[in-house]
Amino acid sequence: MKCSHCSHPISDESLGFCTECGQLLETPGGEFSGGGERDFSEDYNAGDYNPGPSWDAPPPSAAERLEQLLSKVAGPVGAVAGQVGGVFQDVLDNPRLRSLLPGGSLTLLGLAVVWLALVLSLLPFVMDIGFISSWVMLLMGVLVAVNEWRLISQPEVQVPGSAPLRRLPSSLENLPEDTQHPAIAQAFALLTCTYALLMLGYGPISLVWMLAALMIGYDQGRIYFAEGPAEELDLYSHGPRLHRWVVVGVVLCSFSLLLAWGRSTLRAPGLSGAEQPLSVLTQGALLLLACSAVKHRGLSALHPLALILMGVWLTLWFFLMMSPYAVGPWFYLPGLLLLDAVIVFHLVRLGRGDTPAEEPASDMDMQG
Repeated sequence: MKCSHCSHPISDESLGFCTECGQLLETPGGEFSGGGERDFSEDYNAGDYNPGPSWDAPPPSAAERLEQLLSKVAGPVGAVAGQVGGVFQDVLDNPRLRSLLPGGSLTLLGLAVVWLALVLSLLPFVMDIGFISSWVMLLMGVLVAVNEWRLISQPEVQVPGSAPLRRLPSSLENLPEDTQHPAIAQAFALLTCTYALLMLGYGPISLVWMLAALMIGYDQGRIYFAEGPAEELDLYSHGPRLHRWVVVGVVLCSFSLLLAWGRSTLRAPGLSGAEQPLSVLTQGALLLLACSAVKHRGLSALHPLALILMGVWLTLWFFLMMSPYAVGPWFYLPGLLLLDAVIVFHLVRLGRGDTPAEEPASDMDMQG
């Protein structure tokens, strides 16, 4: 056999190539033998290629699903609340209204409405908030009025267009510093909102309390919820959004106080949660939890001991006042379980040291 390219005689055909020119030997059938090129197309099928097991993200947990559901619900609710709040803000910030008020202060106008509600409650057919509570609101309101007048009488803080105010007498101007803390006015606003919620459903007097809560709550809430430095707000932008769950629990518990908590009879309906003893402490604790959680995006601003006391009080009050035959406690119970779970989760996280690098400033430190 000779090579078809150089005609060199092939002594060993098993090699498959010419030892002279190196070309492959061609067999009689027209195919190349030996180590020639091979078509691997038949051995490889792209559809059968398997690079290995693919990684899929694990399914979301139950908590993550609830968080996603709450985020979907919070979007439309927040949009509606923002629109309604914008309408009230336009009315309360109207320059014409502000120019008619002493120093343009809504707090003083709200105090006047609170005192009007206290006077109307002296009538025998008007529901009141109780003898002791009335005196607390009256005396605390006087102190808030003195502090507010001291602030707005300063020329640099007066609203343009409002009439200038006289300075307070020296005896009131030089009160101890502890009586001039801004938290006093904010605590009074919290009490006013508490009584406004508890008085819902008691006729026209409830509208008076709601009007007072709207004015004082808006004026003092704008100061309380004022944003801090950017570096402080970043501390609460990560991690579980506990403030949302706190708000949900507070809304459920507050709504339940408007329902019946006592067993109804044929002669009289059962007492509502607002009529139960010490309900003002329960409603006040709920509002304090919600306001602190919304402002600080969590519960870090409240001392752990304060959280424990509030959680214990809300639970203890429920077991002391509940009646299995009334509907109110069954609305209160889911909100209570949610609030207790959030408080326990927060305390466990504190115990593990899972806290921000810097502790956020408390409400007293930010305003003192």
